[in-house]
Amino acid sequence: MLGKLETVFSYTAHFILQSWPEKRPGILFLTDSGGRVINIIEMQVGQSWNPQELELRKDSPPIGELNDYVKESISTSQIVVRVSSEDSLVYGAFPLHEQDGEIRAVVGMVTPRAEIDFDLTSYMRGLEPLIRMGYDAYIQHVTSQIVMDLTLHDTTRELLESLTGQISEIIQKGYCSAVKLSENGLLIPQEFVTTQEVDYGLIQITHLVSRFGTDPVTPAVLENNRIVVVPISFNDSPLYALFLHLSPDELDYKYDERDVAFLQEVGGKASCALWRAMMSDELRREASKKDLLYQLMSKIQASIDVNDVLHEIVTSIPILYPYLSVELFLTVEPNATTPVKQLSFHEEEPSTSTKAYLEGRLVVDEIEQGDQQMTVIAAPLLGKQGIYGVLQVTSDQLVSLSQHETNYIAILADTAGTAFENAQLYQQSRNLIRELRLINEMARQLNRSLNLKEILDFVTTMMRATFDAEFCAILNKTPGEDNFQVLSSSIPAYNGMSIQASEKPFQEILLNKQALLLAQPGSGPLPFSLMPCSSLMGVPLVVEGEVSGVLLVADSRYHFFSFDDYKLLEIFGQHASLAMTNAVLHNEMERMVITDNLTGLFTRRHLNERVRSSLEKDPYGSLILIDIDFFKTVNDTFGHQVGDEVLIQVSDLIRHSIRETDIAARWGGEELAVYLPRVDKATAHTVAERIRECVEQQTSPRVTISCGLAKWNKELDVNLSVEALFHQADVALYEAKNSGRNQVVLA
Repeated sequence: MLGKLETVFSYTAHFILQSWPEKRPGILFLTDSGGRVINIIEMQVGQSWNPQELELRKDSPPIGELNDYVKESISTSQIVVRVSSEDSLVYGAFPLHEQDGEIRAVVGMVTPRAEIDFDLTSYMRGLEPLIRMGYDAYIQHVTSQIVMDLTLHDTTRELLESLTGQISEIIQKGYCSAVKLSENGLLIPQEFVTTQEVDYGLIQITHLVSRFGTDPVTPAVLENNRIVVVPISFNDSPLYALFLHLSPDELDYKYDERDVAFLQEVGGKASCALWRAMMSDELRREASKKDLLYQLMSKIQASIDVNDVLHEIVTSIPILYPYLSVELFLTVEPNATTPVKQLSFHEEEPSTSTKAYLEGRLVVDEIEQGDQQMTVIAAPLLGKQGIYGVLQVTSDQLVSLSQHETNYIAILADTAGTAFENAQLYQQSRNLIRELRLINEMARQLNRSLNLKEILDFVTTMMRATFDAEFCAILNKTPGEDNFQVLSSSIPAYNGMSIQASEKPFQEILLNKQALLLAQPGSGPLPFSLMPCSSLMGVPLVVEGEVSGVLLVADSRYHFFSFDDYKLLEIFGQHASLAMTNAVLHNEMERMVITDNLTGLFTRRHLNERVRSSLEKDPYGSLILIDIDFFKTVNDTFGHQVGDEVLIQVSDLIRHSIRETDIAARWGGEELAVYLPRVDKATAHTVAERIRECVEQQTSPRVTISCGLAKWNKELDVNLSVEALFHQADVALYEAKNSGRNQVVLA
């Protein structure tokens, strides 16, 4: 039974009294299902009749016979009309039934028998439509009060909280909830208000959503009168659905036709106020959207940082749509902290994001993930030069966004696409300027030096600073062998290591003269013996069409290098290859200038320069002049070719008999010279004897040498010239030859 008993009775009594014969005294009362008096009303205005034996008090059962008749009516569910034992009063009891037949209350009457000249039983049988009219009047009245109260609320949530709260208070059982409807009349479970505790209310609403599925909501009484559904619309536009629902604990309760009628009446009358509140919310929402969109556009249009653009995109939508999650799928790999995903084009059935990208339009899909149905909306990030990715929003339940809402998401994606493109272009231009500066600086530095070690160190340092990778190296292909040697690296411990050319990275470099390898997450690092890595770049150093070496950059992070990085490394390789070739050629030319072509020893001119330098900076030194004995005889006997071979043999023996810091040179013809800086005469004499003995024992055909030794000391030989020192050694050599040859003579 709807409402509080005494409240409803006051409306019902009005119609009963209207039908009561005029000037007939009597008392009308109401009891609850236990027979306890709730309300008492005199049936005639200002009546003086009030029998002494009739005792009716609120909150107590009637006294005497009347109580028996009320209980009889409750127990039999029938109208009971009896005459009092004194034959002075007539009692009547009319049970008020629930829809399930249960007695909720009893309407009772007491009147003087002398005043009744009609059949009271028949009269009481005619009370049913009057009671129904009373209920209708009550429903109309409370509905009007609720609707008037709703006009005080400016927001949809406040209005719905007030509406559902008042409905629950009047119906006095179960809970009341309101769930938003889409333009198609489908439930949007993310937007609801309930009088139940929110978590349990959401469970109940989720259950209701599953009952209706993708069908528009219609008025219904479900689950054996335990759920009542009434959709509210205004001018044929669905607004919200009102639900009455009982909790599992309320097993003895059901909703009756009066509850349904009340809910329908309230829903119909509240529709206008609800529509106004929703329109007000929509206006505020639109203003907020425009303001947010303006702020977003201002930020991302002004931003020249790709990460800022991505962050603004991802954080803006949840502000307006808290129940939607946001994901970004991009075709490029920005260096950004905002999480993004890569678009996949290898799926058997294209995903929503892939379809949006390929079709270049907004796509709405309803998908099933396990037992959960979801709504996915994907909008392409469109720029003037192409599509850069997809903005995807997902609801963990089926929702039906309006065309207006999806248009807003599409506009946001378009704006973001343009801003993303601008930021990308700006970043690319900055990268290009940076690359040009790097290339210019590299070319300038490399052109300054013809020293190979300086070039190697500079290129390695440049690669480390430019790519910020964990490992950078320059490798050289060993001539005639199938391997590469590390010439220079960012980790000195790797210098000198040898790598087989059959390893995968070098195979690709040798085959294609290029390599950019990126391991996929989960697949493990790339197979490479030098160091484990998930990202690797290698460009060949090509000289005259052949690979002479490799520039290598590696890192353990996945997808660490971009194609732009690889193109920059290629330019580094071109400049490094040219600089290294120039350095090698320069070193070779220098060597040829200062080296005798036949013997491989230094030239006389270079020897003179080194001796002159030693005279200036060293405290002492020694010079050995060597002449091959009877060299003309060797030429005449064996020929000049054998003579040249003998000269080469002697030169090799000299080279192996002295230190690396000593200078061996071809003085002219068959005459050779060795300068020993910072070596005294005794040590120099020992060296000369060692050379003489080696020549005598190891040459073929066998020859001997004569040696003239000159020493100098800065303290004794002040202002000694190169010519003077050589003259002393030459005199000693002349003496060695004239006194028998195959000996060492000290000047």
